[in-house]
Amino acid sequence: MIRVIGVKKTILIFLLALANALFAGLIYSYMIPENMRLSKEEKKLSGQVNTVRSDIDRMQVEFEQLDKQQGLFDALKADGFFNAQGRTIAKDVFKKIQDQSKVISAVATVDPGTIEENKEAQKSKHKVLVSPVKVKIKAFDDADIYRYIEIMDKTFPGHISIDHLTITRSKDVSAAVLRAIATGVNPELLEADMELSWRTMIPEDQVITEEEK
Repeated sequence: MIRVIGVKKTILIFLLALANALFAGLIYSYMIPENMRLSKEEKKLSGQVNTVRSDIDRMQVEFEQLDKQQGLFDALKADGFFNAQGRTIAKDVFKKIQDQSKVISAVATVDPGTIEENKEAQKSKHKVLVSPVKVKIKAFDDADIYRYIEIMDKTFPGHISIDHLTITRSKDVSAAVLRAIATGVNPELLEADMELSWRTMIPEDQVITEEEK
């Protein structure tokens, strides 16, 4: 066989076979482990990329929440929620509400304020001051009473909540009442009694004055 193909060709074939064997050995000993290492590295990097993407999404949500909270803070500040409770200012505001609502009369009394426990306020070194308010309204129509409440909710400084509301008829519709209406006079037909809570937030180190009590 060697004589047929020649010695040189036999050596060449042997060397080629040896080279193939060495190449195969190189593949199995280096290339395959390296490929496995690169595959692991790719998975690791892919995981890191996903983590970064999740962080970016989370940060975006947090920024949106902060933006909303900033908007809420600005709205509360503009509404006077972080101001002291001035009784003189409250008296003037109640007078304007009465005039705008067209009720016949509205008498408001503000009782001394007290500190309300609030953990969220304490975190920001603030305290919530709450003052009971009573309003007695006399009106011709219940629409005027509801208008009074709507205007109060929009214009009164700080946060005001209705704890109790009763509307009763103070007079029956009689001939005298009808004659008064016919002449353009709106007689008193209804009475409303409201109990409110007026809340504002003030710094912890701010002393509550007599004007706020």
